[in-house]
Amino acid sequence: MKFSVIGSGSKGNVTYLETNNTKILIDCGLTFKQINVRLKTHDLDLENLDGIFITHEHTDHVAGLDVLLRKLDTVVYMTETTYDALKYKIKENISETKVAFISPYEKQVINDVEILPFSISHDASDAVGYIIYAEGKKMVYITDTGYLPLKDFEMLENADAYVFESNYDVTMLFTSERPYYLKQRIDSVKGHLSNNDSAYNMAKLVGEKTKQIVLAHPSRECNTAKAAIDTYNEVFNDYGLKISDYNVVVATQDIPTKLFEI
Repeated sequence: MKFSVIGSGSKGNVTYLETNNTKILIDCGLTFKQINVRLKTHDLDLENLDGIFITHEHTDHVAGLDVLLRKLDTVVYMTETTYDALKYKIKENISETKVAFISPYEKQVINDVEILPFSISHDASDAVGYIIYAEGKKMVYITDTGYLPLKDFEMLENADAYVFESNYDVTMLFTSERPYYLKQRIDSVKGHLSNNDSAYNMAKLVGEKTKQIVLAHPSRECNTAKAAIDTYNEVFNDYGLKISDYNVVVATQDIPTKLFEI
């Protein structure tokens, strides 16, 4: 299994994943042109795309979806509640003929890939994260959540790779010029994971199989890559873990990550 976070942040989120037989996107928050340009840096393209999995209906996760579906013969997977919320937010309604409805905790199979959606806590209609199983590997994808319920920890543990939200530094957020209501929303259980929350959750999730951690959805105004990595290093030390045992990188808004192979 190979993957690259093509872009991550409040201006657009897209992740590309492939196996020997399957190509999918998770979210589609960049333009069709931008996705193609960034994929070309890995000598990749969108030809024969098997599907697009949407986490929720916010614009930074779906902005390019209507154009992509007009240009490609592919299917978009989302919950029915997300579809109902989404179809009024884009230029053209998405035809149900191109939609496959999914439900949290019900596995989807596309060729050699199994994808399990699960509920997350965000101020969207029915936000989900994904666990992807393929070629004997497991990847967990979680962005845009205020917390992780304990009931889901067992199924999320010991993945080979994580794409995991680390949105803001608490001090930077509350000393920023953002309106107080927005600070409250971001810091709430329906908002986003701070660097601290992200690191403490990850310290409980990593296992002997874990090799790759991509910190996702970083705020441009209220976070830095250094702040996120420093927090992870401190928290992992508290848990007796060494961050050097994992390849921890911070995704960015404008430049795709390398194409990781797990």
